[in-house]
Amino acid sequence: MLCELLFKKLCKNVRSKMECFKMVRIGIIGCGQISKFHYEGYAKAGAKIAHVCDLRPDVGRPVADRYGAKFSTDYRALIGDADVDLVAVLTTAASHREICLAAMAAGKGVVCEKTLSDTPAVSAEIARAAEQAGTFFATAYMKRFFPAAIQARKLLDGMGQIISVYARSFQPWNLWTAPLPQGFLEKPSHLVRNYGGGAVVCCGSHVVDLIHWLAGRPTRIAGQLHHPPGADFDIQANAMMWMEQGGVVHFETCWHPLKTIGLEHNGWDEKVEITTVTGRLEFSTVVWNNPVNPALLVHHDDASGKTVEYRYEAMNPFDAEMAEMVRRFEAGEKGLPSAWDGYVVDEILAAIVASARQNTLVEMKWRDRTPC
Repeated sequence: MLCELLFKKLCKNVRSKMECFKMVRIGIIGCGQISKFHYEGYAKAGAKIAHVCDLRPDVGRPVADRYGAKFSTDYRALIGDADVDLVAVLTTAASHREICLAAMAAGKGVVCEKTLSDTPAVSAEIARAAEQAGTFFATAYMKRFFPAAIQARKLLDGMGQIISVYARSFQPWNLWTAPLPQGFLEKPSHLVRNYGGGAVVCCGSHVVDLIHWLAGRPTRIAGQLHHPPGADFDIQANAMMWMEQGGVVHFETCWHPLKTIGLEHNGWDEKVEITTVTGRLEFSTVVWNNPVNPALLVHHDDASGKTVEYRYEAMNPFDAEMAEMVRRFEAGEKGLPSAWDGYVVDEILAAIVASARQNTLVEMKWRDRTPC
């Protein structure tokens, strides 16, 4: 009798441990170009790709077959699948609201690819819904997950008042002297239909997220955009931001024709430089989807007179991001960057565009705060 009781207790403990370490089951909605970095990152993190959804069976089914997952062409089937715990929303930004709200209503966790939506009002609606639902929700801005970026955030806590920030994202794509690709002069263009805008949204949004994460929120923004003749999208954006916590941000993003600029001398030139009352940080990224070199952080400390370079292993930040999403979800922690983080980026982008179109200074009004 005693042996039987001990055996039952042992079985109960084993089942309990198995439940604690149950593999997170991922649903992938949308199998466009960026999706492979999500599902490959989740798989590397030990999660199970359980269900894949795409309107195009020829695109989505091979992904499902690769992981032995279910496949559907209707996102509702994936959201209603009891074998899915965490939903990766990787569709165009215009469809994020409908899918994210449905997933949260079904009690699923959500990781939504940037940008959170096409307008800050919709992004705020999604963020409020996530707050009320109490489910796991994260906005996917993977450049926070470079080890050099994480170290920069840690160092800033002890560096005192920020004086100024210079942030840029220059990516090599010649739309200045080369003919525009087919469909780019349509209204709306391919870029506006699929991504919600040009350079300021596609590459600038990542740096805006880093600005927000490292330096806080702006109170006022002055912006300027450059469009190719006849096009409805920008290929260059500049902005000045006056920050709530002090300091001024000089921001620019550009698709450009230069082939040798940047840290790796390959045309990729993305950097955030922060000057404080005690020193300066210089954080430079690298081409992330084919990592050869690591992102670099340089810390100039005025008190010691020393300059320290932080170099890490070359890595794709998506892998670190997906691993952290799985860890947080398993631990019952909140998703980061949060839905509200995603909203803040979208509000800043909208202010840059509005300032450029109206040729005026935009005073920021945040939708997640009670007006004074």
